[in-house]
Amino acid sequence: MKIVTLVENTSSSKELKHKHGLSFYIKTENHKLLFDLGPDETFLENAKKLKIDISKVDTVIISHGHSDHGGGLNAFLENNSIAKIYINKNAFKDLYVKVLGIKKYIGLNMELKSNERIVLVDDTFKIDDELFIFSDVEGSFKTKSNSVLLKEDGMEDDFIHEQNLIITEDDKNVLLTGCSHRGIANILKAALTHVSNIDTVIGGFHLFSPSNKMTEPSEVVENLARELINTSPNFYTCHCTGEKAFENMKKIMGNRLNYMATGDILSI
Repeated sequence: MKIVTLVENTSSSKELKHKHGLSFYIKTENHKLLFDLGPDETFLENAKKLKIDISKVDTVIISHGHSDHGGGLNAFLENNSIAKIYINKNAFKDLYVKVLGIKKYIGLNMELKSNERIVLVDDTFKIDDELFIFSDVEGSFKTKSNSVLLKEDGMEDDFIHEQNLIITEDDKNVLLTGCSHRGIANILKAALTHVSNIDTVIGGFHLFSPSNKMTEPSEVVENLARELINTSPNFYTCHCTGEKAFENMKKIMGNRLNYMATGDILSI
């Protein structure tokens, strides 16, 4: 399995654009897929530079209903005619971020909901023996950075539109999550109700909010690191974890935790 970071907040190469958002290209034995599409067409530009043919992608999973993960959907549809796009059934809702008391829309393009290639997913969905989607996560992860995210009625977002992906290949299970709004520890526990083990976890942990430049208190970050180091997977994080929180977690987790920037390639 090869995983290429197409879009992330930072970049490991001056040749590649970085933006606040996330997109991974993943090549497995049976699939060429995208997990998230970033905020716009940046994933396309970087894919071309990395010699990745987006027209050959057969599957797309969008982790949740925020535009920094699904804003590139229209660009993808215009450049690929074959892939099915799997989105949680609750993701096409009015979602907002609150900045200085003002609400800003950060949801998906509602006009795309009726596209014939979009598959609306319930709590669990098995695509095939390699790909399994789930959103049946118990518990929540109460953070200051989550509290600025709102749903259509003005209430704090409950993130029922967030889904995660397990890829199974060669007896290994890889868990991918977009922002872990429900809590990465909770998501990992839920994953282990569907498979016997998780070898690798990849995704953001939402310890940083771009709207107010806030990183979660060190106590929250360090407690999470201590909880994760007592589990079995290796972790690769990015995006909404934030660089400051990553460095604090790295001090505790050592080589069990690494960062994935735009252009980075991981072979599993």
